[in-house]
Amino acid sequence: MKKDLDLVRIVSYLFFDGHLYNTLKCFYFSSNNLNVLKQLDKIVQRKFKIKGKFYLDDGGAGKVKTHKYRVFNAELCRELEKSGVPKGCKTTKKFSIPNWIKNNKKFLKEFVKVAYFCEGSMKESDRKNPRIIFHISKADFLLDNGIDFINEMIKIIHSFNIKTTSIGIYNRKKRKDGVNVKELRFRIITQDNNKFIKHFAPFFNGEYKNFQGIMG
Repeated sequence: MKKDLDLVRIVSYLFFDGHLYNTLKCFYFSSNNLNVLKQLDKIVQRKFKIKGKFYLDDGGAGKVKTHKYRVFNAELCRELEKSGVPKGCKTTKKFSIPNWIKNNKKFLKEFVKVAYFCEGSMKESDRKNPRIIFHISKADFLLDNGIDFINEMIKIIHSFNIKTTSIGIYNRKKRKDGVNVKELRFRIITQDNNKFIKHFAPFFNGEYKNFQGIMG
């Protein structure tokens, strides 16, 4: 499996708004924006010469429905796991950014672009400048691993001379299975918002207030 930007995009999306089944029989991407899944479909076909299937309104609550793009291929799933994709529920699973991505600055930048597309947000405040935020959820018993992962993300962003806040840790509702979950969050320092947008704007489709992904 050649290590290239397409593989980075697929791996990073699976880290956040995707899922690799525990059985390693299938993986899927999830989004409420069908155009995003169509772009991912093109990337999967370009990279693996295989086509998945769209499942519309396959999740979500209320009026906002989530669509999924599933690929059933056990061999490919095994290779994705070898590439560093965590299988199963990521909230209760240890993971870190794969070394082959860490060792390539272009790959790192692409990983962060996709990460922010999936788990980033742009919150307006009473102040003039918006707040660019990144967050993940982690089970209490894996909180240290979650902090380590967030610190990996912060280190990457700092490598582009962009400052961030420290990590904030917030309680979330207990899951139905009884697992306590924390939300880990940090944001870009307001003065460096434009610098962040300059480096990572392609995933904002030129309009940084909307996280509408463009994946080439």
